[in-house]
Amino acid sequence: MQKEKGVLSSLLYIEDDSSNREIVSMFLKDYFLVDTASESSEALKKINKNIYAIILLDISLCKGLDGLELAREIRKVKNYKNVPIIAVTAYAFREDENRILKSGFTHYISKPFTKNSLLDAINKSLSK
Repeated sequence: MQKEKGVLSSLLYIEDDSSNREIVSMFLKDYFLVDTASESSEALKKINKNIYAIILLDISLCKGLDGLELAREIRKVKNYKNVPIIAVTAYAFREDENRILKSGFTHYISKPFTKNSLLDAINKSLSK
């Protein structure tokens, strides 16, 4: 993980389901400073104010932009052109994965997932 001299890197998890936000925050609290957003407008405000080492983004957000549109908007922000964005989604078909990766995501993980599979996806994205 990205841990240097006791300092944790920041991670933003954008997810409209509060239970999922809580679970992922618990999974990652020892590895990252986890920040969350429940919708696209909140996420964009945080992205414009903060620097995150990695972003986890649900594809099916209920309010505002969906995850694919939001990923494209995030890529337009100066400091986020190369920040890893992992798609977190219930879509599990191969064609969905290809469509998602072409939208600016660096990795893809389908729900449900384990803590270890999430950490593995994060490690792969950070090492690219």
